[in-house]
Amino acid sequence: MRKLLIIGIASMFVTASAMGATIREQCGCGLGSMALGDQESTMLLSAVATFLNGISGNQTFGISSGTLGCEPAAGFVMRNEVEKFVSSNMDHLAMDMAQGRGDTLDALADLMQIEGNDRLNLFAELQINFESIFPAHDATVTHVVDGIEAVLGS
Repeated sequence: MRKLLIIGIASMFVTASAMGATIREQCGCGLGSMALGDQESTMLLSAVATFLNGISGNQTFGISSGTLGCEPAAGFVMRNEVEKFVSSNMDHLAMDMAQGRGDTLDALADLMQIEGNDRLNLFAELQINFESIFPAHDATVTHVVDGIEAVLGS
């Protein structure tokens, strides 16, 4: 039994180094991949990098923030930015949306990377759906952003 365990461990070391992958390719992003990323992957280095990637959630933080060599999910980042924008510009956005035009809508379209005729169509759809996006004077940021996303999805 002991022989099989030793052979199994030895074969894992050989397999990991034979693949020729780097730590970054093997373990993803995070603190460990930043520290050891360009080195050839071995079982020990992969274990260390994985441990460092997981310490205090730094890989999760990196994925959600786009740091530590991670790429954030595009939808998550856009939603975050749109929520910040809506929160800071709620009153002006409501007025522009009710009119179907305005600087605040232009800025929102810029943030969402919407161009040309798509922008004009979006403004018209937001105006048509104004009452469902802003159902009351105390509509929440989350409700407004969900409403905008619903219009984009239709």
